Amino acid sequence: MNRARRLQFVECAIDGLVELGYAATTIAEVARRAGVSKSVVLYHFTSRSELMEAVMQQVYADAVPPLRAAREAAFTERERVQIYVRSSVNFTWTHQKEAQAVLEISRNLRDDDGRLRYTSQGNDGLVAVAQKLLEAGQQAGEFGEFDTWTAAVLLRATIDALSEQFMTNPDLDGPEVAEHLVRLIDRMIPAARTE
Repeated sequence: MNRARRLQFVECAIDGLVELGYAATTIAEVARRAGVSKSVVLYHFTSRSELMEAVMQQVYADAVPPLRAAREAAFTERERVQIYVRSSVNFTWTHQKEAQAVLEISRNLRDDDGRLRYTSQGNDGLVAVAQKLLEAGQQAGEFGEFDTWTAAVLLRATIDALSEQFMTNPDLDGPEVAEHLVRLIDRMIPAARTE
């Protein structure tokens, strides 16, 4: 029951973040949406910051397993990269509300000293995942020489920017955008030279 209740509050926070923005998504607002008193929310989350962290954790917990499973089903390293790109863009497309909530939190949540909690350095883990995929292709002898870190940063920055583009431009089609990006990335990654 505790887990279900916590998840309910996380979902109410996501709805609040999307509809009202970060500033108005208070513990009191989450409680109102859940139909409980503020003290019930505070029993599960000691602060608004803790609730916002739980939102971030839940969104990533929902995203990672299907993306990982899709990558592991690939036969080649190039296919793994293609699946990573396609799956990441499509997750962002099909979870626009969650992506908007993550953006609201990342732009507003601050540490006790007033600094933003999420900065570009916080994205290092996502860049590292993309870089490892690219390095695996080089190590397997499928990809030629290129700087994997630069390519990973470019890839992650594009995927992250797409989430906001999807939210603000209703004419975009996520699966179509994903296929365009897959083709671009595929062209960007050189094949290993055969002697």
